[in-house]
Amino acid sequence: MKILVLSQYWYPENGVPQRRWAWLSRILIRNGHQITVIAPPPHYQRKIPLRQWVDQRSFRSARHTEEGPAGERVIRSGFFPAGRSLTQRIFNQASVAASMVLMHLNSSHQVRKLRPDLVIGTVPALPTSAVTRLVAGIHRVPYVIDLRDAWPDLLRESRDWNSGTGRRTLREKILSRGPLQVLTKATEKVMYSALRKSAGVITTTQRESDYLANYFARTMPGPKPELTTIRNVFAPRSDYDRQVKAPREGGLNVLYAGTLGRAQKLENALEATKIARDKGLDVHLRMIGDGATWFALNERAEELGLDVEFHHRLPADQLREYYEWADTALVHLTDWDALERAIPSKTYELMQLGVHISAAVAGEAASLIHQLHAGHVVEPENPQALADLWLSLAQNPEMLQVGEAGRAWVEHQRDEVVPDNLLDILDRIERNNARMKRNPQNSTR
Repeated sequence: MKILVLSQYWYPENGVPQRRWAWLSRILIRNGHQITVIAPPPHYQRKIPLRQWVDQRSFRSARHTEEGPAGERVIRSGFFPAGRSLTQRIFNQASVAASMVLMHLNSSHQVRKLRPDLVIGTVPALPTSAVTRLVAGIHRVPYVIDLRDAWPDLLRESRDWNSGTGRRTLREKILSRGPLQVLTKATEKVMYSALRKSAGVITTTQRESDYLANYFARTMPGPKPELTTIRNVFAPRSDYDRQVKAPREGGLNVLYAGTLGRAQKLENALEATKIARDKGLDVHLRMIGDGATWFALNERAEELGLDVEFHHRLPADQLREYYEWADTALVHLTDWDALERAIPSKTYELMQLGVHISAAVAGEAASLIHQLHAGHVVEPENPQALADLWLSLAQNPEMLQVGEAGRAWVEHQRDEVVPDNLLDILDRIERNNARMKRNPQNSTR
């Protein structure tokens, strides 16, 4: 099958979306599928001054192709310069989406010659769902939405998005009083429409698949999109043999390695650190990563008088020494309802490596950590509960021991379940598409 993938995140960047699709591309190509990708240049190449953007004509898509790490063909779209603020991200994502559409409307562009059998769009970025539907319509082929989080329901938390980022700019205050609400509501409607009209939806958790199955059953009288769950268990097999050591006397080393973003609300962890220290436990907290709250967290740690170590994102292969240092690793989300259907990708990596997890999560993530005895869980947004957990771990170091169940489960998912689920949903879509071509009157999508 010739598959066209639309994504706003791709190699050579090393984030979760990029590693997820490098992994899935290898599975697809290994099984005989041809993959072509349309994606913008790496994010660090999009943070350029406006004058340079104009001079380089970066608003135009590339006329040449690149080869990705799995052997996929990559065509770069145009873009508008990126930035840190939410509004800059919206403009950047919208410009990439517009470029993807314009590439297909330009009769002389190479993408018009692709003739794909299927289009897959990866969400977020949010505009990709609408673009995927448009591009699939141009090619007259079915499409699949790869839904990596509980979108579009997370849009309902937009009023709380900037609560952890510090002071809002005047621009953000103005936009949040009306334009953002209108945009949020419109985006939610467009996304749900794109999901209903799709041939299939890929989610990253079982609860999200179940939620969408119920939604489709309530809102669609005819054929429903195919559904499958493909978890972010892309970490390669490791021979790392972690040796659990007793915490230092009177202290506990806590590592957070992941996104310092809006959905994490990591100020809760800083407050827990302060509470634990006031009770006599020397919590040494290291935070590694980037995100919208990085600077605000630095400021808050200073206000609380904490000597938290902050480091920018490191490649996965450079985290080994930090895992060796840590007594426990933090997995953290805020208490938004939609996040009960989400599992931070770092959870799987920590389970495979045998690192004890201190989790401030709810829903499927909490259940999975409990079931696999991969660590201990407290409710989100409760710094007292998190501090009490750390005090218990320091006083009872045997609690830091985790078994092999988590590692075995992750390897089974990665090596067997995910390839089967991915190939199976493509087979189902191909059969459904052939059936609808034979009997078009039976299709209501």
